[in-house]
Amino acid sequence: MRLALVLLAGLLAEPLAILSLANAPLRDGVPPGWKVRNIRGQTAPEIEIRNDGEGPVLRIRGAGRAAWFYRELPTQLAESPGSLAWSWRVVQAPIGADLRQEKTDDSPLRVYVVFGKPGLFSGSSRVIFYSFGGAEPDGYARASFVSDKLHVIRVGGTPDVGSWKENAVNPFTDYRRVWRRKPPPVTAVGVMQDTDQTLAMAVAEIRRLEWLPP
Repeated sequence: MRLALVLLAGLLAEPLAILSLANAPLRDGVPPGWKVRNIRGQTAPEIEIRNDGEGPVLRIRGAGRAAWFYRELPTQLAESPGSLAWSWRVVQAPIGADLRQEKTDDSPLRVYVVFGKPGLFSGSSRVIFYSFGGAEPDGYARASFVSDKLHVIRVGGTPDVGSWKENAVNPFTDYRRVWRRKPPPVTAVGVMQDTDQTLAMAVAEIRRLEWLPP
């Protein structure tokens, strides 16, 4: 049965809403079905569901903070040509952030994908971060300064501050390119903000996050 569920997830005919805000109450805290995991020694950024005048958005705000916000998928997503799509806006980027340097490796918003055993950093799980950067070149990517099981891919940066941007990526293709092996199923998807290096203020919003079938 478990294998059947995994295969079914890879052949979804309809979009899978990972972040669903349409009927969520406007309030502080994580969206329904989501969890938060604090990073050791760090305070979690403020998070709230608010209306920006065009509908509900998830806003994350903080300075000198970091945390993981995520949703464990009820059904694992097996490898497929599908894509992960989202709409985000960075209202304020942390001054001095630069993904190329460990001491300035902050981001106002990252969408990340967890592959492998359910649970963050459990056993052989690997994570790709699609990160809003700074002045790095387009297409900039690297292994995380923390572990080679974590990989950072820049998606937008300083010129995009203040504007809503649509994004679509294929995590399975990226996994094969980065680690040169068959990807395990996707077990969780999340967002994070980290300003623990620069200690600068960051404010960002995300409106939509979903898995789109091919």
